[in-house]
Amino acid sequence: MGLAASQARLLSITSRLSDNELRSQTITNAKMALASRTSNASAEYMDALSSTKLMFSTYDASGNKMTQQLSAVSLATYAELKNQYGVINNAGQIMVSELDAANYLASATLADFLEKYGVAEATRTDKENPEYIDQATYIWGPDWKTWQAGGTTDAPGGLNGREPQKPDYTKVTEKRDPNSELYTKFRNASASCYSNAMDSGRPECYLHVLAHLLDLTAEAAAYTTGTPPGYPKTYNTTLGDSIIIDGNKITGAAINNPPNHSPDMVPVSQKVCEDGIMAAEDEADMQELINMTNDPSTDPQALKNKQLLSNYVIDAAGNAQLKTLKQKVIDLYYAVENRSALGIDYNTTLKDSMRSFQEDMTLLDVTYTVELDIPAWQAAHDEWEAEMEKQIEILNSMEPTMTVIDLEYTDKNAAQWYINLWHRMNGPSDYKVELDGFENGARADEKTKAALGEQETGTTSPANGLTAGGQLLWTVLEDGLYNNPEWLQAALENGTVTLERVNFTEPTEEGSGLDEVTWTSILYTNATDISEEQDEAAITKAEIEYQATVKDIESKDKQYDNVLKRLDTEHSALQTEYDSIKSIIDKQIERHLKMYS
Repeated sequence: MGLAASQARLLSITSRLSDNELRSQTITNAKMALASRTSNASAEYMDALSSTKLMFSTYDASGNKMTQQLSAVSLATYAELKNQYGVINNAGQIMVSELDAANYLASATLADFLEKYGVAEATRTDKENPEYIDQATYIWGPDWKTWQAGGTTDAPGGLNGREPQKPDYTKVTEKRDPNSELYTKFRNASASCYSNAMDSGRPECYLHVLAHLLDLTAEAAAYTTGTPPGYPKTYNTTLGDSIIIDGNKITGAAINNPPNHSPDMVPVSQKVCEDGIMAAEDEADMQELINMTNDPSTDPQALKNKQLLSNYVIDAAGNAQLKTLKQKVIDLYYAVENRSALGIDYNTTLKDSMRSFQEDMTLLDVTYTVELDIPAWQAAHDEWEAEMEKQIEILNSMEPTMTVIDLEYTDKNAAQWYINLWHRMNGPSDYKVELDGFENGARADEKTKAALGEQETGTTSPANGLTAGGQLLWTVLEDGLYNNPEWLQAALENGTVTLERVNFTEPTEEGSGLDEVTWTSILYTNATDISEEQDEAAITKAEIEYQATVKDIESKDKQYDNVLKRLDTEHSALQTEYDSIKSIIDKQIERHLKMYS
């Protein structure tokens, strides 16, 4: 073989060696991909072994337990022995089927809604509106039809019968006589004593004046000279201390009836004191006494002095009560007689109390004048007229008649189910709630609304047909998802929906589904009729797929091994031939070099 031929052959072998190496590398990579595929198939199979599905349990009429895979339709489909659930989205809306949504939109009232499911039949009757009658009766009384028509009756009733009448409105004018009989006698009882006490600064003389008020017996009034019979006389203060009046305290002209009058005539001072006429009221004086009594830091002597000079006394319950005139006289007598021991300054505190006491006596004789109070009657009459107009305006806004809907249930249990659903979609009202800015379907006529009761709308609350976020209480769940168990399970597990269950708080045979029923949020994991079990179908499917995948991988791996084996044999043969030709070429080059050297 010539040199050129050898070189061409060598290049050919080199090319084939490179090609074999590339093919080997490709197959090796393919085998690595098979290993990764094996790992993935194994992981999928392991996941399938731990897969579960949510199941929903119900009972048939015989009490036999039935289980089906949990879905929105399995929850929402009525059955007799079954808890009622609703699927709730994150906006707080119940997700209903397309059928339930269509029935709701086409229903003006709860009765219409129930009729669409064939669970009740409604009879509609026009009758007088009780609310209208109640309002008219409130305005005119039981004869409201006569008054409403412009007539009259002998005994008007209601608000009409409470028209203010002039004789019922009077005002009392109070007149106090500063020259009362008692005060006059008090000042005249001992002119010199009074003057000495108030003007000359001799407080002991005031005791003579006070003694005339306390010497209340007819015998005391009958003395002429010397000591009257029955002395000394003892009186107790409101604080329990006592005073003693002897004959020396009764001097000058008697404050009571003159001595020559009949002893049967009751002295003025005796009548005033025994009738218990109270001393004059003084709110500031009372509050000061209460504050001092309740303040533990108050000096006991200061409190005692205040109690003696006050018009009030603290009773056993701790309340301030006005003293009688007699109590006030005794306490003041004691304060004057014991002023030094009590530490009461005569020219300030004591003399002020004496003057205040005298002013109290000027208020004892009061006369009252009663007369018509026309302004008060006019104001009351104007207020009554305004109220009458207001209530008549309310009456005129009401429907005199209404449409009464009587329901006859063909299936009470099923009816209760759809009653609950209506209230969850509509709110508490039995007629379609009207919502500004929302298309909420049929509307009830005015008479039906009057029968069922108006409802305020527009605020964002379930009671007014809206969620707290201002959306309708319901939304449609398309049938594809409504019937899909996998969607509901994933949504529950991911928290994109929750469940609400109907709870009967006070179940009754004729329950309205409103007062006795509540929709309460519940975790699906806490629902006793929802369980979790292994998904045998998914496990079986995964096992079949895993086995088929492994079998396919093993077959391809074997094929790759055979190809690699052939490539290795061919590679060895080519390498041997490559080495032989290269040796020949090296020798040929060496001969040629020697020939030309």
